[in-house]
Amino acid sequence: MTALRVLAKDLRLHARDARFIATLSLFSLSLVLILSVAFGPFFRDPAREASATLWAALFFAGVLGLTRALDLESESGGGEALRLTGADPFAIYAGKTIANFLLMAVLFVLLLPCTSIFFDVGNLAVLPTVAGVAALALIGYAAWGTLFAALARGLKARELLLSILLFPTLIPLWIGAVKLTRSLWADGTIEPVRDWVKIMVVIDVLGLALAAWLYEVIQEAEE
Repeated sequence: MTALRVLAKDLRLHARDARFIATLSLFSLSLVLILSVAFGPFFRDPAREASATLWAALFFAGVLGLTRALDLESESGGGEALRLTGADPFAIYAGKTIANFLLMAVLFVLLLPCTSIFFDVGNLAVLPTVAGVAALALIGYAAWGTLFAALARGLKARELLLSILLFPTLIPLWIGAVKLTRSLWADGTIEPVRDWVKIMVVIDVLGLALAAWLYEVIQEAEE
């Protein structure tokens, strides 16, 4: 129940900050459009260029989203209030992770059709598998991003710290997402790069396991 309450709180905070959501969406769409123009008008490998553009836009938008979530929590005093209730730290982490995952999922749903149109790739037959790849990537992003956001909370250079922590940690996850998406859009199957699914699952599990171990320690250090 605690996780659901935290999830509801974070979603309400994001809903009240509709201007930021609109700005984040516009930023992501602008990045996709700019890169499609930069790669065009004659694409050498449309599937590779489209998949790289899609996941690059999601990565940078995710950093901005995580940073804004920290600002909203600081402004509302929600983080301090949660710690004072004595709620289970992992339940708090789970609620925040789900909220961040949903925010990224909304951006993915917005960017996917735009990327497909701008680069002229993809088809409805592979859409469920592309959605599965996105779920693996975004679960890992939310798991590690929420953990690192807790580490960066209260620091002036938290955007820089988040990027420094996220970039090397999530390189395998993002490479896997790009390769799997490219294979689906180009060949209609993930068979040539199936091993990347295992790598992505391992990274997701590691992120969740590490958070279960460290999140309580991080909260205690802030008190």
